[in-house]
This record gives sequence, C-alpha cells and structure tokens, in this order.
Amino acid sequence: MDTLVKSKELDSEFILNSVQSPIIVINSVKKTIIYCNHATEIFLELSRRNIIGKKINNLFKDDSYFISLVDKSIKSNRNINEFNVLINTLKKKTSVSISISKIENNDNLFTIILNDLSKSFELSKQYNFEKSAQSVSSLVSMLSHEIKNPLSGIKGASQIIQKRTNIKDKDLNLIKLISNEAERIKKLLNSLENFTDDRPIKKRSVNLNQILRSSKDSVNAMFDKKINYLENYDPSLPMIYGNTDQLFQLFINLLKNAAEAINKDNGIIKISTRYEHGNLPIKVIIEDNGIGIPNELRENIFDAFVTNKANGKGLGLSICAKIIHAHSGTIEFDTINNKTLFTVMFEKLKK
Repeated sequence: MDTLVKSKELDSEFILNSVQSPIIVINSVKKTIIYCNHATEIFLELSRRNIIGKKINNLFKDDSYFISLVDKSIKSNRNINEFNVLINTLKKKTSVSISISKIENNDNLFTIILNDLSKSFELSKQYNFEKSAQSVSSLVSMLSHEIKNPLSGIKGASQIIQKRTNIKDKDLNLIKLISNEAERIKKLLNSLENFTDDRPIKKRSVNLNQILRSSKDSVNAMFDKKINYLENYDPSLPMIYGNTDQLFQLFINLLKNAAEAINKDNGIIKISTRYEHGNLPIKVIIEDNGIGIPNELRENIFDAFVTNKANGKGLGLSICAKIIHAHSGTIEFDTINNKTLFTVMFEKLKK
C-alpha cells in the first residue's frame, strides 16, 4: 500500500473536502442540506454549522430558476446539468454551472455540484495577462534588432559628414541633431531590451509600502494639477521577494495612468495594501475616479500599442505585465461607474 495512504486515512470526508467545487447533499423530502464540503463554506461565506439543516431555498435567495432545477430533478428522478446559471447567495451573485444528481441506492438524497464560472474567467484573464507579458518581450526584441542596424548606419554617416571641412555651421548643427537623435533612440531601445532579457532578475527582500510611497511622490511631481491621494497601507504587510527598480517602474506606470485619467479639479487616487490568505496574499489596489477603460479595450489592455490616449504609445501596461510576470504575480482590473481599479497580487517572502 502507498505510504501516503498508510499515514493518512483517505475516507470520503477527506476526499470531498479536497475538491475545489462546492458539493451539497440534500434530503429531497424536506429539501434540507444534510452535507456540504469545505468549498461550499467558502462559496457561501458561511460555516458548516450555519449550512447543515437549512432548507436550500433559505441559503439561495431569490433563485427561482436554480430552485426550480432542483425541484425538477427531484420530481423527475433524473440528473440535470445546466451551464451558466446566475445564482444569488446571501452575500453575492455568481454565475455557475450546476450538476444535480440522485445518489444511487437512496431515493431521498440528491447531490448538487456547483462550478464557479467566475474562477474560470479569472484564469482566462490571467492567461491573457501572461500572453501580453510574453508578446511585449517578443515585439521589443524584434524591433530592437531591426532598428539598431540602420540606426548605426545613420549615426556613422552623420559622424563622417561632420569631419568634412566645407560644411556650413547651419548644416553642421542639423547633422549633429541627427547624430544625437540616433543616439537617443539607441538608448531607448537599450532600456526596452531590459524587459526582453529572460535571465532571472536580481531580487531581494522588498517593502511594497515604501515603494508605493516613493512612486506616488514621483508621479505627483510630474503633474501640475491637484491630485487627492487617499492612502491606506497595511503596516504589517509582509515583505516580498522582488527587484526594487522594476517594482518602482511598475507602480509609477499604474499611478501615472491613473493621474492622466482623472479630472483636473476633483481627481482622486486611492492607494491601499492588504494581506488576504491565498496563493497570492499580498495585494496592492490602485483606484481612480477618472474616465474608465473603454469596453473595446478591456480584453487586450495589456497588449503592446493598445491605448485610448491621443499621444499614448500603449507600452506602459505591457511593461507592467512583464514586470509582474517576472515576479510570479498577477494583476486584475475593473471599471465601475467610471472608476478604474487595478489589483496587483504577489507571493509573500518565504522564510
């Protein structure tokens, strides 16, 4: 027998509690819940003692369709599967897929399995975010290679012309301008290439609260309009393992976007940090009351050259995606009543 099985009895309770989808067993006569797994407690945001013994229609408020599916399964004595059903718990609304089935050898017991579709959506957003992080690396690498060769030729030609003695001062100044601009573009490409380097970045213990304060001060100095900052930093926020320069660039980009989006007179930017248990427990939330993100851009907002700014290059959020990906984190966003909310999540520093 496997040593793991020897060390821990794998009974049905242990197995069901390891399943990530909510599982509910009801008595079909009284329609009361006689069993739920741990995922059900998380989904309903209730403890098991507040779930067991309750009628199912008392925990799923105003869910006539969901309850009707349960009734239909019981009355017809057959299994029912339904995709993308909006159900209302006591605390939230969620789209789920539902599987209702009769337990064999027991006419009075039915199981209900719920699959939270919002989690699938979050995984899809995370995939798109990681795809964007990779796409900007490929794009910058290609552009840098293609541009640097002719750029070197332009700069070399301008230097040769400068050495000629019969050039007028006016023309010489233009040639120097060409040389200087070529060098400036080359430096810009070199800085962008830092984000295409797949080698591990140098990391150390980092205090995100300190980086956010410094980033806010830098962004505030960039704008001549009044910005109301509402800051709420968790003083006990754990450290993360990160690169200070890249994280500084990340939050400068996010805060700069927020500052550009808000109204000149009553612009508000909220910055907060908090710790929530989970795989990525450290959260940084940046919210502004600006113009919001247009619906047509939302699916591709982290892609390179996607922007709604008149003079924007569309690289800021792509670079953010690259930095977050390098730190094994993720980012989510939402727009509600023109308020844009970005949530960046990281692992805590392992001791």
